[in-house]
Amino acid sequence: MPLGQSLPSVQQERQRRHRLVMALALANLAVALLLAGLVALLLHTSHRAFDARARESADALVAIARANVASEFARVDAMMQATLEGIAALRRRGPLRDAEVNETLSSHQRFLPAVEGFRMADAEGQVRWGNQLNEGAAVSIADRDYFIRARQQQDRVVLVGPVKSRVSGHWVVGLARPVMVEGRFAGLLYASVTTEHFRQLFAHYQLEPGDAISLRTEDMRLVARHVSGNPTVPAIDTHPISAELQQALRLNTEHGLVVSRLASDGVERTSAYRRVEGWPFVVLAGLDNQRFFAPWRAQVWQVSLLALLAWLPILGATLAIYAAGRREARSVRELAAATRRTLALQRVAGDGIHIVDSQGRLVAMSDSFAEMLGSTRERLLGRHISSWDANQDEAQISAWLAKIKAGDKQRVEVQHRRDDGSLIDVELHLSVADIDGQRFIFSSARDVTERKRMLAAIESSAAQIRDLYDNAPCGYHSLDAAGVIVHVNATMAAWLGRSKEELMGRAHMSEFLDESGRAEFAVRFERAKAQGRLDGVEVRIAPPGAPSRILRITADAIRGPDGEFLMSRSASQDVTAQHEARHEAARLMREQSAMLDSEIVGMIKLQGRIAVWKNRGLDRIFGYAPGELDGQSARLLYPDDASFEALGAAAYPLLAQGLHFRTQLQMRHKDGHLLWIDLSGVSIEGDQSFWTMVDISALKQMQAQIEHIAFHDALTQLPNRLLLSDRMAQAISAAQRAGTHVAVCYLDLDGFKQVNDQHGHDAGDALLAQIAQRLQQALRGHDTAARVGGDEFVLLLTVLSEAEEWRPIVERVVEAIEQPVDLGGVLSVQVGTSVGVALAPQDGVDAQELLTLADQALLRAKRAGKGRIVRASAGR
Repeated sequence: MPLGQSLPSVQQERQRRHRLVMALALANLAVALLLAGLVALLLHTSHRAFDARARESADALVAIARANVASEFARVDAMMQATLEGIAALRRRGPLRDAEVNETLSSHQRFLPAVEGFRMADAEGQVRWGNQLNEGAAVSIADRDYFIRARQQQDRVVLVGPVKSRVSGHWVVGLARPVMVEGRFAGLLYASVTTEHFRQLFAHYQLEPGDAISLRTEDMRLVARHVSGNPTVPAIDTHPISAELQQALRLNTEHGLVVSRLASDGVERTSAYRRVEGWPFVVLAGLDNQRFFAPWRAQVWQVSLLALLAWLPILGATLAIYAAGRREARSVRELAAATRRTLALQRVAGDGIHIVDSQGRLVAMSDSFAEMLGSTRERLLGRHISSWDANQDEAQISAWLAKIKAGDKQRVEVQHRRDDGSLIDVELHLSVADIDGQRFIFSSARDVTERKRMLAAIESSAAQIRDLYDNAPCGYHSLDAAGVIVHVNATMAAWLGRSKEELMGRAHMSEFLDESGRAEFAVRFERAKAQGRLDGVEVRIAPPGAPSRILRITADAIRGPDGEFLMSRSASQDVTAQHEARHEAARLMREQSAMLDSEIVGMIKLQGRIAVWKNRGLDRIFGYAPGELDGQSARLLYPDDASFEALGAAAYPLLAQGLHFRTQLQMRHKDGHLLWIDLSGVSIEGDQSFWTMVDISALKQMQAQIEHIAFHDALTQLPNRLLLSDRMAQAISAAQRAGTHVAVCYLDLDGFKQVNDQHGHDAGDALLAQIAQRLQQALRGHDTAARVGGDEFVLLLTVLSEAEEWRPIVERVVEAIEQPVDLGGVLSVQVGTSVGVALAPQDGVDAQELLTLADQALLRAKRAGKGRIVRASAGR
């Protein structure tokens, strides 16, 4: 029997009056339960949807904020590492100069607009370099916690703050990295960002009034907080958080969701938190529940009021029956009217509300459910579920009905068949209840066909984006640290002449380059991994089975949380046609550009090898008067016939192929002295060629001076450690081929510190210079004496036929050092020396290992009483 027809008739009530009150009371209870069940189901479902939406919104907001914060700190750390490399390069060139260090810091800070302070302190904690430092005002960070931790940990990045900057006075947070020199702590590089920067960053997010975003350290100290609509800035470096958040953090420190009320503003929020990956920070985002759940609370009042209005007449009818039995008939009518109102409430519900009995037949429904199935109430009432369920037949539904029990709740997605035969996707929320001994299934159905269609459309759009990536006119690819292709689009794969499957994880990029291209690729790829970017580099690919192309490549380095190189992200453009057009344009313009007259660059046009035109610059460079070279052979400009013929043999075959020739060589001035010339030549047509010449004699002289400075000690003019390492490697290789021996002698001066302390550093420098001269005089012509630091020297004795041939040479050196040294005036000093000796191949053939063994032998000599010569093998 349908649910709406379960009431007894008026005639039956008159015949059995004593049962009337009980029947009406049961009917009143059934209706109340039905209404309560429907209201509870509707409000519970709605509240879950609002709660899920609030959690999803908070989690999405905190994910965006976390990504932004992680990006800020990753950029700062990457630039700090680059700065440390720059400072290390300055150290290798010599003692640090304040101006160079400040310039290095300033040049790197320009890439960090968010950084307020970019400074470096020495090993004692004195801030000596960086921005905003006032001359004469000493700033120390030696007592700062981050300085102490950096000095202890030495090899890791350290969190700065939040603290109040002693330079700017602002609250800041940032990163610090120790400066290490030969394994020793030499100072601290730190970058600070104002906490106000992060608050302003959060203020740009689209937040509703009462919503909040905050950044805290992993121990929950506040860095920055922004509350939409509330201009108040909270105190920095404070700790208060809610008890709910404390409990959530104990369970999961990485991420989580909580609903809590913060004592500082009394606002209850649904909050999400996430740890910033790779950094000791936590980002929190909270949505104001008072605002977010306002629509749901309005819905609670509306639905509850409707239910109450539906139930009050039934209650009134029941009370009236108890009060006066004579109005029993009228009470029955009122009860029937109330029942109709209840059914009307079901009919106007927004979702497809419907009720089926234990046999699976429809007994009540809302109008929206009939509309959903494209049918009418009359056609649907009494029908079995299987008549519209497109996924199950009657037997399967009957088996399901036999299993369920009162109190069961389910959520399923099914397909319903409309009366016109079309199918729709439906989300069902089911609740099972027993009323008056009869089982009913209350269902709320929602048509999700459009939502699924939108999801399918999104997937289709994603497929289109993937297709756009694959078939873009540009080639995209990524290389791992070894240069192996790990990602590639279809365009790049076609250019390389292979399928994506054959390339990814299997092919090395150098396979598609010629010999010169492979060497250049190796250098540029290593540079890109170190510097993080490669801009507009052009390479020629020559893949087997595919046309050769010229590609212009731009690449970025993708790094891990610790700064390690993961892979490149590269975009390539085919510029072959541009090169061909540029080559053609260059050919057409050669004749015109050849007529340019320059005072700096000498230019000459040759017919064969006879001058037919030249500019004033050429006359100036070689010292000839105007017209003096006209019609003359270019041989006048060469030192001799051999150099003239050698240049012709090297250049003219290339010119004949249409190629450009360039070299640097020595040519002859009119007065006979030699000039260094940068010479470039190109063929014009026939046997005509055009040449440009630039006098680079001064540049060559400067290069020679720079090379000498780079490889020699400034004080003693002896080879430095860099040149010594090169000569050691060459000497060991030569000794292995010739079967001879090499001795590496490490020595320092005994008594040098006393000279420095008593007579000053100038006297010490003069002593070192004279000792260096004595070393050179005592050694043989093919031996090397090098200064490696302070009063430490290394002798490299080569071409030793016998293993002990080194000893008389070293003894001669010791004797020369021990002679008194006249430092000018009446000042004369005397020092001694201790020597440690390692032999190749007896003690090894690795240069660095031999140097280490000799140094260790020197230490044993000094411990044994100084003035001694100790062999490395003797103590091993």
